[in-house]
Amino acid sequence: MNTLIRFVKSLVKFSANLIASVGLVIVCCGLFVLYNKVGIEYQELYHTNADWLKTLQEYVFIILGVLIFLIGCAGLYGSRKNPKCQKTCLMFYQIGALAFFVLCTGLATFTLLYSDDVFGIECQGTTQFKEIDYQIHEAEKLLCSSICQCYITQSTYEDNKELFKGKNYTTNEDLEVKIKQIQKCPSYQPDQYAAAVSMMQVAESLLHCSGWCNPTKYYLFSDINDINSFIGTSCFTETKDFVQSTGKFMGYVLLGLGVLFGMNLIMVILICCTKEKDRRNEHLIYGY
Repeated sequence: MNTLIRFVKSLVKFSANLIASVGLVIVCCGLFVLYNKVGIEYQELYHTNADWLKTLQEYVFIILGVLIFLIGCAGLYGSRKNPKCQKTCLMFYQIGALAFFVLCTGLATFTLLYSDDVFGIECQGTTQFKEIDYQIHEAEKLLCSSICQCYITQSTYEDNKELFKGKNYTTNEDLEVKIKQIQKCPSYQPDQYAAAVSMMQVAESLLHCSGWCNPTKYYLFSDINDINSFIGTSCFTETKDFVQSTGKFMGYVLLGLGVLFGMNLIMVILICCTKEKDRRNEHLIYGY
């Protein structure tokens, strides 16, 4: 029995360390978000005075990370040999493990079952996709047009003369305002499509794609001069492939974590029951 309890405590310590590490990582992400002011501009996205959403964005990671870290520390302390307040620490840790179990298994089920179906087959299969495609066509007509002169570097021009033939561009490096993306055009008003613009900016930067149903000649929403990184495919195709390829992997990782935290629930109960049994035996032996 002692060997089993030692094994159980080792497993709880490992899982508690894992939870505490996750908490620290989330805290670091929160500090990065807070001090670098990254994230979506909620005021533009929802057209309201959404300062409370920005505050939530800035501090939610820090608060959540600290809470998760404390849960991990409670598990570490509770799995030590005869610590004070062991039952309280293990109960707090068990609640956290239960929350992680539900969260991980739920997300694992969703990603494994639905990651292949999130985008469907057609690039205009949903209203949102149609809006994205429409916004891209409007941006393509406006950028480097007569009412929105774009800035391209001399090297970009030398390597892509035919691409910019007939376009309204400048290579003047002394310009105070250099328009390298459609968002900088004074006449461009995305209105309700602000979320689509933000998504396309991320897709162009991370997946090196352009357009939605069909690829555009160059980046519209990130940096027009970053043309050498363009792989020539549409963002619908690249985003769909990315979600499908990573969805399965993340699903199995989350499922493994869910099983680990589920085992912890059983192990913590076993530790508490064993301790209670030992106390009862001591009472029977020495109580009289």
